[in-house]
Amino acid sequence: MEKVYNFIRCATLVMLSIAFVQCDDFLDMKDRTQKSEQNFPLTENDAQQALAGCYHIMHENQVASFMGPTIFSDEMFGGDVPGSSPEMLYEENLNDYTIEMFSNRWPRLYKGVYRCNKLIEAIDQISFKSETTKKQVLGEAHFMRGMYYFDLTRMYGDVPLYPTSDVSNIPRTSAAEVFALIGSDMKKAIELLPATPFASILKSDLGHASKWAAEAMMARVFLFYTGYYKSETLPLFEGGNVGKDEVISYLNDCIQNSGHGLVRDFRELWPYTNEYTGEDYAYNKGKNLKWIGETGENKETVFAIQFGINGNWGLNYHNDVCVFYGFPDVADEAAIFPFGKGWGCGFVNPRIVEQWMRDEPDDVIRRSGTVFNVNDPAEGIVNPEQTIVSTKMLMTGWWQKKYVPINVWKNKEAKTYSLYSVFTDNANDDYVFANTQDLVLIRFADVLLMHSELTQTPDGMNTVRKRAGLKPLPAYSLEALQRERLYELFAESSRYYDLLRWYGKEAGAVIDRNQNGVEVWNCGTKDKINFNLTERIRATGGFLQISQKEINLSGGVLTQTPGWQ
Repeated sequence: MEKVYNFIRCATLVMLSIAFVQCDDFLDMKDRTQKSEQNFPLTENDAQQALAGCYHIMHENQVASFMGPTIFSDEMFGGDVPGSSPEMLYEENLNDYTIEMFSNRWPRLYKGVYRCNKLIEAIDQISFKSETTKKQVLGEAHFMRGMYYFDLTRMYGDVPLYPTSDVSNIPRTSAAEVFALIGSDMKKAIELLPATPFASILKSDLGHASKWAAEAMMARVFLFYTGYYKSETLPLFEGGNVGKDEVISYLNDCIQNSGHGLVRDFRELWPYTNEYTGEDYAYNKGKNLKWIGETGENKETVFAIQFGINGNWGLNYHNDVCVFYGFPDVADEAAIFPFGKGWGCGFVNPRIVEQWMRDEPDDVIRRSGTVFNVNDPAEGIVNPEQTIVSTKMLMTGWWQKKYVPINVWKNKEAKTYSLYSVFTDNANDDYVFANTQDLVLIRFADVLLMHSELTQTPDGMNTVRKRAGLKPLPAYSLEALQRERLYELFAESSRYYDLLRWYGKEAGAVIDRNQNGVEVWNCGTKDKINFNLTERIRATGGFLQISQKEINLSGGVLTQTPGWQ
């Protein structure tokens, strides 16, 4: 973990030093002492620093990109304090056009695009020790640019397209053109990146994009574009397109040759099964569970955001999503062991849990390994009433346990504790900055489910179900696939975009049906969910508004997202 931190810190300093360099043609601007666009990147080490700068935007943007789509959907609610973070009360703020949500997401993602463009353009001026390394760096840069544009267009729809670092004031570009660049970037990444099996990937390369990640991401891009925009193929920027059969071949390659696979037990994917917490967590007792960890043994992780151990308020090196999902304002924090404190967002929708129980009554391993109720004795929460606090909105008593602070007893008798990373990674003992859990963006289970969806066969689903101890499905159906994705990938940032690609502008009606009428606590008072996402998503297409600041900076060249005017 510390290696990742140092890598990103070095790159951030380098990119900041050259981000705003200007030069005049008639001057000799060669700088013999400082890094500039004229002397950076030139070496292989420079290229690695620039590449890390491309990746670092994921850390800055993690809450918007990962947590945002989760609370936009029907699986979890936002929460937080009224008037605090407008994004956490997304559903309530959808009808108030003056409240901007994730306003910093736009400039951050375009900063990522710019960094990738600069590296792609500089690739031939860099002295590499081998052609293989050059292709690796170029492939990763294309992958990351495609990732940032995929985030942009899924959140905002049509967005300005900059295929080079030549930045000008341009209006929105059609989503078809944006997706064409994304498709080309993923295709280039697939072609450039080496076919290194997971077991042979160096630990120092964990967190880097691989050929397998690019193949999986191509499938995700294809499914969203062809689903939401009702197209048979995904266009390419240079012309031509990618069809379903080609995407299936990419997934076949990933499944058969990547060395990725499912871990033994679904619950061992998540830190609550770490060896230091162990059976001190009541749920773990007698189950012989052991967390797979994040040091190279987890073959199920295809691509993830990794974090370091030395974060602070100025550096995005910790997992903010876990902090947001932590328990807020609990008087006796030891009583909620092993779960840690945080800012109180992301409360699970109990209606989805009830639906899960009806659909899959035998899915005990996944369900209990994913969500829990504070009143369940099996969880060992003492005085669960204290978890319903008077300052927070949309509380349900249900929590997810995939991404949440997890504690270890330092002294059980004295009831002192720290986050597990203090023991596993020697992290600083801080309830915010010691959250170092990877944010997994592509899990092999998702690869299998995408393969089932594209081939319309039950094979991938049944492999996932077998791990959960469930009976195989005799045949494929879209309804079965939709259920499997909801339950296997719960709280992993896929649900909202799945609903958009399956239902388009009618996704809001599905969300309303699954959450309106659910009982919640708003600032300690019982209330019921009553949102109107049906009409809002019909009006907006499911996309967010651009910050008015960006529109003003463009002099009106940028226009507001339809439905937000």
